Amino acid sequence: MPCGAVVVLAAVAVSCLLASCGATDIPSPRRTVTVTVDAPSAGSSGTSAATPTPVPTASAASVTIPTNLAAGAQRGAPKSFDEAKGRIDAAKPAAGVGDRFLSPSGNIVCRRSTDSSAAACEVAQGRIPPPLPTICRAGGPKDIGRIELGASGAVPVCNSDTIRLGSEPKLAYGARTQPSGTTACLSEESGVTCIDTAGRHGFFLARDTFVTF
Repeated sequence: MPCGAVVVLAAVAVSCLLASCGATDIPSPRRTVTVTVDAPSAGSSGTSAATPTPVPTASAASVTIPTNLAAGAQRGAPKSFDEAKGRIDAAKPAAGVGDRFLSPSGNIVCRRSTDSSAAACEVAQGRIPPPLPTICRAGGPKDIGRIELGASGAVPVCNSDTIRLGSEPKLAYGARTQPSGTTACLSEESGVTCIDTAGRHGFFLARDTFVTF
């Protein structure tokens, strides 16, 4: 048999074999699909295979800060709401001091709301390094200059603004603010203490130190 005929017969045989086995349906290349699965929200029964990497937030308000913090020497600072309230209750209210006042040294200025649980004090000198790195927001001041008290507790603030007006009256050492609303503040040589009697929270602030409770 001529060689050409052998080649033709071989080709026909292979063709028939492939046709009988269905091998002529050659599969197309496999596609790869990447699926991104969001982590389950709080309360979801699903589980996540990996823990998301925490991302620093730009807003201090979105960071949970404990309401029982302390930094600095804390000399003369009350350590609890009950201790602070006892000191304030024992002090005499100062006449002529309303919702704003200065410490006798002029270093601490405070503002409180007479109809809510809000109060704030800040230092002019003696800002405090944060006890937690998450307190100061990225790109802003790196130390604490003000403590703000609200219904949910007292929060240290790495402020770049000020609540100081320059016309605040001075609250003498040993004196407290006039009773009004749920907030009260006490001026002492060691520093200023403010509380919210409704939420049972408060803070102490002085040069280079603070306590929240």
